[in-house]
Amino acid sequence: MTSSHQNKPPAFAPIAKLSRALQTGQMSSVALTQECLRRIAAHDVDFRSFLAVYEEEALAAAEQADQELRAGRDRGSLHGIPVALKDLVNMQGKPTTAGSPLLSTNIAQQDAGIVQRIVDAGGVIVGKTHLVQFALGAWGTNAHMDTPRNPASRGTDTLVAGGSSSGSAVAVAAHLVPWAIGSDTGGSVRVPAAFCGIVGFKPTIDALPRTGVYPLSESLDSLGLLASSVQDARLCFEALVGAPIATPETRRRIGVLEADELAPLAPPIARCHAQSLKRLEQAGFSLVPMRFPAPLAAFKEVTNAIMIAEGAWVNHRFLDDPGLPMDPSVRPRLIAARATTAVQYLEARATAASWQRAFAAEMDRLGLSAVAMPVTAMTAPRIEDVDHNLAPVHFTRPINLLALCGIALPAGQDGDQRPIGLQLVARAGDDHALLNVASEVAAALHPDPDRALSQEPCRA
Repeated sequence: MTSSHQNKPPAFAPIAKLSRALQTGQMSSVALTQECLRRIAAHDVDFRSFLAVYEEEALAAAEQADQELRAGRDRGSLHGIPVALKDLVNMQGKPTTAGSPLLSTNIAQQDAGIVQRIVDAGGVIVGKTHLVQFALGAWGTNAHMDTPRNPASRGTDTLVAGGSSSGSAVAVAAHLVPWAIGSDTGGSVRVPAAFCGIVGFKPTIDALPRTGVYPLSESLDSLGLLASSVQDARLCFEALVGAPIATPETRRRIGVLEADELAPLAPPIARCHAQSLKRLEQAGFSLVPMRFPAPLAAFKEVTNAIMIAEGAWVNHRFLDDPGLPMDPSVRPRLIAARATTAVQYLEARATAASWQRAFAAEMDRLGLSAVAMPVTAMTAPRIEDVDHNLAPVHFTRPINLLALCGIALPAGQDGDQRPIGLQLVARAGDDHALLNVASEVAAALHPDPDRALSQEPCRA
């Protein structure tokens, strides 16, 4: 393991502080963007988060941001702030590979909706990040386009970053950019956030526009945000969708899983999860036992009947030629999905709709603002130890099937200093309220915010 993994660049200031410095002229967007480009050039040879860096375009956008700010035109809190895009997102004139060499000549004819929103907000796009091929995988590996390295790696252990938004998570966790765009179909923002020790926010489906984004599953995909803190995630989300008209009231009743649903947790995760819940109780939250509409294990078959079938439809043109460069963990799943019948697919859709109604009714019955649950059952393994027959999405995939919003927060570390996450989930459309709850939960987990980046609150 190279020394840069153990000596990451220092963390950026919070985005709100960077924004104030830009607005008051204490800092220029050009200087901030140059610092991001310098960090990428110096450190990403080891972290491998970026697929492409757009230095010329980024500096031009930063110069425009500075000119506008000097002229008194303030586009908001993201004006002049650098960002990275997961390479599912179209950027006019640039390739969108979706993590596959098969799409290396797929040049975008126009910007994706999310890119237009970033540009309208004055954001500075510095490049595209690596991902799992076609976004179909939760470990973050890619046999053909490169596998990002988790900045939490220590010594000779090179840990997976989690996927499929591996590069976006690593770019933020390694402090190469202040924030990044990812996507989440079954956990692909929240899993890498948990593995890398940062915040990953999966809003309600279509809260962020998906136009111009290469799909995996039209029914389950959401665009999401990777950031260093809940405050940064909330600032970015509000800049892209608008702030709430009124501050949502935080109800301090949080659902928690029954003990049998926590059985898959590795012992360090189980201990840290229990400590996290204790901290929430100490902070005045009421913890209410609750159950999902079906055992969490039952969500796998129903989700796959929708997600993989839709993914096979999107990518069917690549499946008949075994000589094409496709990851061995991706191709068999797409081919197998061709056997899904129309009846199975429609039954899965009907089951999902039924479970969505049941979950909403249970949240209402118990008066819950959110549910607190693990993100993954284990911490990030070494790249060479990954078992592609398994996936770390047991606790995340139900959230997509139920059409909820969810956020992963840093909660602790295991004995090898591998990050552990805590997940909060809420009803569809309750994105702003969930971010409010997450802010209070993060404060309970990290009583000393000045030390939150350097010392995790629980050791498991």
